[in-house]
Amino acid sequence: MKKMRLSPNNKDIINLLSNTGKLSAKEFYKKLDKIIKRNIDHKLFTLTVVDRSIKYVERVYSNNTKIYPLLGTKPIPKNSWTNKVINNKKYFFGESKNQIKKLFFDYEKIFSLGCGSIINIPIINDKNILGTLNILHKEQFYTIKSVKMIQPYAQLLSPYFILHQLKMKKKKR
Repeated sequence: MKKMRLSPNNKDIINLLSNTGKLSAKEFYKKLDKIIKRNIDHKLFTLTVVDRSIKYVERVYSNNTKIYPLLGTKPIPKNSWTNKVINNKKYFFGESKNQIKKLFFDYEKIFSLGCGSIINIPIINDKNILGTLNILHKEQFYTIKSVKMIQPYAQLLSPYFILHQLKMKKKKR
């Protein structure tokens, strides 16, 4: 019987999955951040959870809390990004500053970090949007191959985001 060879991505995913019961959400997010940084690279890495009414998001992780702190909530804008990522549950890939400027109100902050390309991956469970994994780097840095590499990691966030949505629901009461 042949031994199955695992790619570095698969090894990382198996390692993360085998440790989920031992890690707090914050610890898991930090480990995921390091793995994605090593395998794909990023200047900014954030995670946002969508409330169950799909009206606002809450940032639950940021690798740069000075510029993108863990705050309360912010409303989900009504634009083509929302339609693609939140409504249609498809990834968003923007490779230029021009694409970012058209869709993100905080584009000046993004540019100040040296970022000009972005990938947003929706976290989905049972056909419901739970949130997004967001990585940014310099202009023209990411490709469609980068999107394909990051997608499997994103879905590992599902149980943590479900728990956070439950906490968000309790806050609203």
